[in-house]
Amino acid sequence: MKRFISKYVKSCIHCAFAKEPAGSKEGYLHNIPKIDVPFHTVHVDHLGPFVKGATGNQYLLVIVDGFTKFCILKPLRDTKSKPTIRTLKEVFSTFGHPHRLISDRGTCFTSAEFKRFCTEYEFKHILNAVSAPRANGQVERYNRTILDGLRSYTDKSGENKWDQKLGDMQWGLNNTLNKGIGKTPAEALFGKRLLGKGEGVLADAVVETRQNSKDIDQIRAEIVEHIDKDQMGQKQRFDKNRKSAKIYKVGDLVKILKNTPSNDGKSRKLLPKYTGPFKISKVLENDRYEVSTIPGSTITKGRYSNIWSVDRIQPWITIPESESSDDESSNN
Repeated sequence: MKRFISKYVKSCIHCAFAKEPAGSKEGYLHNIPKIDVPFHTVHVDHLGPFVKGATGNQYLLVIVDGFTKFCILKPLRDTKSKPTIRTLKEVFSTFGHPHRLISDRGTCFTSAEFKRFCTEYEFKHILNAVSAPRANGQVERYNRTILDGLRSYTDKSGENKWDQKLGDMQWGLNNTLNKGIGKTPAEALFGKRLLGKGEGVLADAVVETRQNSKDIDQIRAEIVEHIDKDQMGQKQRFDKNRKSAKIYKVGDLVKILKNTPSNDGKSRKLLPKYTGPFKISKVLENDRYEVSTIPGSTITKGRYSNIWSVDRIQPWITIPESESSDDESSNN
């Protein structure tokens, strides 16, 4: 009877869709190795939409160097592939082509046009797993600071002027001490802090002071040591409330934790938590899986395939073979 009841409860399809497992989330933090070469790894993201200004801009392309944390802010009229590619080419012509470019799965970055751009410039394009922005945490952290700054500025000057002070904001971010590297991004990239407003009056003293600054190789060696310690601390804090991840293999059936946005004013409290079933079609590194539709499934329109992190998926209804065989023998 106990085995039968256990199997019956585990087989409830309504529970499978509606209930989320209690306890710690699965999967530990996998730090991205930081190569001590500026613009070796670049993180990009679109921020917006904002109120359309006089120039027609509504979005902001945020570009961050993974090693020095040097950021570049470029206003755009839309998030289509063509203007994004054009802007990235301008940046690469100044700072060099990256080896890796990390982004989310926006349509701009998953388009065939952007794939051709990556092939032409010969860099590896890494797309985040769905609903797992921590892989692009470099730019996500800057986004929060940028939004705070823009709110403060537009509260005084008006929302349609959000793109008029981006240069000052970019300078401020690049010349403020970054806790992740223990230096300012400008110092990490150029070996010296950039000259700011009002410093022209004291130009001779400023130049003399900077000529006596540390060698750039020494600065970057200190940054590498600082990043290693910082990443270790981040991993310890992240892993503290996590548990080891389940291991799936190709062909396993899973369900996916859905996103339930509530921007239409309707309640999402009683909607199912999961959707499925789907199947594991590829096993990737760092607890990520490619999840695809099952042939004949009507859950999605057409064939679906995407990358999900392990903390967003759970096994579909499965009954251990031992339990099934025991019940069959009892019935016989």
